Amino acid sequence: MSHRVRNRLSSQFDSHGIVRQLHDVPPHEVYEVVVDGRRAVYKGDTGPTGNAGIEGRVIDFVGRETSVPVPETLLVADGYYVAAWRSDAPGPDEQHHADETWAHAAGRGLATLHAETRGTVDRYGRFDAEGGELAIDGDDSWHDAALAYVRRHRPILARHGHADVANAVLDHLVERPSLLDGADEPVCCHGWATPEHVAVADGRVACLVDFEHAVAAPGEFDYWRTSMPTFGPEPGELRRRFREGYESVRSLPAGFDARRPAYVLLNLVYYFESLYVQEQRGRTETAKRAEMMRDEVFAILDELP
Repeated sequence: MSHRVRNRLSSQFDSHGIVRQLHDVPPHEVYEVVVDGRRAVYKGDTGPTGNAGIEGRVIDFVGRETSVPVPETLLVADGYYVAAWRSDAPGPDEQHHADETWAHAAGRGLATLHAETRGTVDRYGRFDAEGGELAIDGDDSWHDAALAYVRRHRPILARHGHADVANAVLDHLVERPSLLDGADEPVCCHGWATPEHVAVADGRVACLVDFEHAVAAPGEFDYWRTSMPTFGPEPGELRRRFREGYESVRSLPAGFDARRPAYVLLNLVYYFESLYVQEQRGRTETAKRAEMMRDEVFAILDELP
């Protein structure tokens, strides 16, 4: 709500104004604002699953530690952040799509994020704040972190009648402790590097925004989180170009393709939560979509050894 945004801005800046709302999808709200004479973006939590304060710290970290172009953070606080406006960021009113140029550049950009955060991220798991600084609430093992990832999303699935989906994925991971063996070291993963979050100009990434899904994980987690929703399940020229771009910067580890089904399962668990938290479909369409995802999860589990 705008009064919450006004109260937060007035406590932190000498002057402020709200221009317009850019996005209102639970659990976050996004506004174009002006603070101390600067055009900016405000993003804040609207629900218990929001993590805008952590997201702001991740953006600040990426801006300091890498060459990946991200907005400058002007303020990071508990539950919200303010970042400088970038005219080269993906526009909220634009149509976004992937073509061959975008796919190759986005692959290079994602690989650059991973390559340049290698060694600065020392555990697998979710980002957190500790004493106001970015931290990782995670594990030394990617397998253990993957289990924690599913367990973290399970309560919302259970609330909507899909606890059996989370339980089935958990059981599969527990019974196959070597399923994710061979994955690479933890890096900062963007978590949703699709065209609406990655602007490309002149054949390279111009600006990367929206780190609300960021996680410390193997680079291949981020690769599949981008590739699957952007290019679909079937091989094609855009997927080939994306992979070509990625591997021009950073090699993918042995066994990468064989581990793909495990990442599909992890992503589907998240998609279940997103389906209900974001409330973007009516009841009938939500139920239909949930049933399709249930079928996909159990079909993958049936096919895996």
